[in-house]
Amino acid sequence: MKKITIALFLIFAMKQTFANDSQIVQPITNMFDAMREHDGDKLLAQFTAGAMLERATKEDTIEVSDLQKFAEFVKQTPKYLDEHLLNIDVRTSDNLASVWTPYAFYLDEKLSHCGVNSFQLIKVNNKWKIQYLIDNTHQGNCDEFIARHKKTSD
Repeated sequence: MKKITIALFLIFAMKQTFANDSQIVQPITNMFDAMREHDGDKLLAQFTAGAMLERATKEDTIEVSDLQKFAEFVKQTPKYLDEHLLNIDVRTSDNLASVWTPYAFYLDEKLSHCGVNSFQLIKVNNKWKIQYLIDNTHQGNCDEFIARHKKTSD
């Protein structure tokens, strides 16, 4: 009986963790859906009012992007923007979450580049929002990068 109780507790804990992680990742999923849908307003709705969007460049500098301009680009571009997340690592503490995820970015269904996203999220009015996103682009072979970072369950 003791083994069954422990097993049930572990299953419950794992389900609860998965549910919490999926809630945290939802604004990230919505952001990439918005990019595919060319919906700048939906994209902006995933971020806090003071959110920051940056890229760590290959020159070891930080490139700051204007989130409003990025949303406008998403809305107006005729290109199909499709980012695939390869693996997602979620860390949380109360109303703060960090999400690390390697990605592959496809432009008009052709691999454009790959790299890593690092998201900082905060719970605002019981909803997770992106406060900070910094990414980079991998300087090596993207096919090798994708193979190395792809989920083992795929």
